Amino acid sequence: MELLNEKIRNDGFYSVGFNPVVKQYIMIVTICHWFWFERYYLISKEEYEWFDSAIQKLDDLANECYRQGIEHPRFYCSELKCENTLKQEMNLRSATNKQQTD
Repeated sequence: MELLNEKIRNDGFYSVGFNPVVKQYIMIVTICHWFWFERYYLISKEEYEWFDSAIQKLDDLANECYRQGIEHPRFYCSELKCENTLKQEMNLRSATNKQQTD
């Protein structure tokens, strides 16, 4: 999923940015188990701005999303298809398909 103005927190295994397709700020959390994949969570503009003003708050939110996984209320979708509901799978498809055709 492409993000505009993406800010990457390498040591936290997440990034934040604005997705123009869904018109939402997104946090991408990288999951490292047997293989790597990404989960996507909706965040606010204010939370996106924490990257520059309150990084510890953003780290805490990323850790919370990581720990709660797909049960987190902000969970939008996952690259791992078995984690998605039908709606979440459609979210992922529409966001990535539209970006590939732009």
